[in-house]
Amino acid sequence: MGKLLWSPTEEQKSLAEINKFKQYVENEHGLFFPSYQDLWAWSTTELANFWKSIAAYFNLKFHSAPTNIVELPADSTSFIGTKWFSGATLNYAEHVFRNTTEKRPALIFQSEQHAKREVSWTELESMVLKLQVYLKELGVQSGDRVAGVLINGIEAVALFLAANSIGAVWSCCSPDFGEASIQERFEQIEPKVLFANSSYYYNGRLFEKAESIQQLSQRLPSLVACVLIDDPIWEEILKKDLTQVKLQFTAMPFDAPIWILYSSGTTGKPKAITHGVGGMLLEHMKALGLHQNVQDGDRFMWYSTTGWMMWNYALSALLMGNTLCIYDGATNYPDKLSLWRFAQESKVDHFGVGAAYLISCQDQDLKSMAYQPKTIGSTGSPLPPDVFEWLNVQFPKSQIVSLSGGTDVCSAFLSGCTLRDVYAGEIQCRTLGAKIEAFDENGHPLYGEVGELVILAPMPCMPIYFWNDGANKKYFDSYFDKYSGVWSHGDWIKITDHDGVIMYGRSDATLNRGGVRIGTAEIYNVLNRTEGVLDSLVICVDHENGSSDMLLFVQLDTGLLNDMLKSEIKRVLRLQYSPRHVPDDIFQVAAIPYTLSGKKLELPIKKIFSGIPVEKAVSVDIMRNRQSLLDFEAISKIWRRS
Repeated sequence: MGKLLWSPTEEQKSLAEINKFKQYVENEHGLFFPSYQDLWAWSTTELANFWKSIAAYFNLKFHSAPTNIVELPADSTSFIGTKWFSGATLNYAEHVFRNTTEKRPALIFQSEQHAKREVSWTELESMVLKLQVYLKELGVQSGDRVAGVLINGIEAVALFLAANSIGAVWSCCSPDFGEASIQERFEQIEPKVLFANSSYYYNGRLFEKAESIQQLSQRLPSLVACVLIDDPIWEEILKKDLTQVKLQFTAMPFDAPIWILYSSGTTGKPKAITHGVGGMLLEHMKALGLHQNVQDGDRFMWYSTTGWMMWNYALSALLMGNTLCIYDGATNYPDKLSLWRFAQESKVDHFGVGAAYLISCQDQDLKSMAYQPKTIGSTGSPLPPDVFEWLNVQFPKSQIVSLSGGTDVCSAFLSGCTLRDVYAGEIQCRTLGAKIEAFDENGHPLYGEVGELVILAPMPCMPIYFWNDGANKKYFDSYFDKYSGVWSHGDWIKITDHDGVIMYGRSDATLNRGGVRIGTAEIYNVLNRTEGVLDSLVICVDHENGSSDMLLFVQLDTGLLNDMLKSEIKRVLRLQYSPRHVPDDIFQVAAIPYTLSGKKLELPIKKIFSGIPVEKAVSVDIMRNRQSLLDFEAISKIWRRS
């Protein structure tokens, strides 16, 4: 069990949104839930009553009321085809603008290039209206795709809301994606209009994009317009006087597509994951309101690029009547405190980032900032126990909310609960409506042991389909091929004795040592605390004779890897875990390879060491630091000859 770090006060429990929802359900249904676990059990067995209660509690505005809440598919081998809220129509953007107020800004934005700027609700609505009119002039209708290659800025928010308001489908890539990477995403969905930044700043450098965007637009024959932000046409759109025109909202079927996200594409063409408007409304209101305790009037920030699902997730803070605080740029420019300063100056209540950033901040003293956010969120990879403890020392009053979910559901199904304690290294709960278990290889539930994360019942945030996957083959193979009728997510987890969850990394990157499965997070937890080691990556390479080799790669602060440091790494791994955790070989590399969304490339590196050429093992366009592969390629050639 991890160290107890934080406990809610009785007042915090009483005022928590999840407690208010619990009381609402008890009153409406004549029930009593002694604990969160009891509420969770009800929510995962009484699906219709639960999701209907979510819609009612958050006052979803239906243009047409639902005739049925949930209808399971005839084919019991998957959840594909589950019907949610049949007959219902609604609009996401309409739920955003019902929160319009002059009491607080809608957005607060800052970047490396731009000073902090506040955007009022009136200003945002005016901007969205002008963009809506422009899209209609281009002939954009419900179901058409509107695409963006945009920084995380005011324009991206306004463009999404404008597209959504008329029922168009949004899809966006971050400008740091490679041209080929963007093309292989957008050519699948055939967008009608493309909006893009002509340049962007990152880590103090200016990156020009106008020429590559022009080339991209020529390769997308479906386009009727390509608009660069800050071009004259953009200025003309926003100069129009539309004071006599009102923003309109197109009512869309509950299962109409809202946006298209993409799988990482590390080893093949990215899958175009399509979510429904109603499912996202319900799920994000639940996830933000109930599990992150996001309440009306709060200020919410989650550092993200537009190419990561956390951008979509953070955007939904606007649904909750929040001010959305946006920072665009490098996390360490001009120094590691840039994000923290922005959060403090913007009075952010909910501060969220990737776990890798929090790990990198451990050498900073943040207590002097006198800043105590309501919650500190982390996702992207498991947050090590020692980083939990460090955060707790820096922010003793803040609830640490570690999240896990994925692009697949555009949400977190493991998250926070203000009714529960926070333990180091643990996620507080399985979220309401998410019937999650840990399975062994035979499909039996495990408690207190590591197993594969599975979901035993459908959720409305699951994809409605993959774009251009007519027979749903890719969809089925991605989640339902392992256990019949059960969603297999691909993560190793352990459900603890007090019903928390510990993440152990991706199951496809699991280390198998003599039949014992080891999560890569266990190795990283030790290496993160090892003096001299800046970062690390570990793989297990299987051989035809049934044996395997565990290979550890380390990036050092300074100097060269020597026998003394190798021995210390092995000693600590053996001491803190077991002899099976000790690698067969340790190699020094200049840098650890990451995707643009901050995930270590464990599986591609494993493929390279299994003899697969680099160009087939990984798509470099999705990498944050493609030069890092050079060391791995060179080491693999030497290692495979030995």
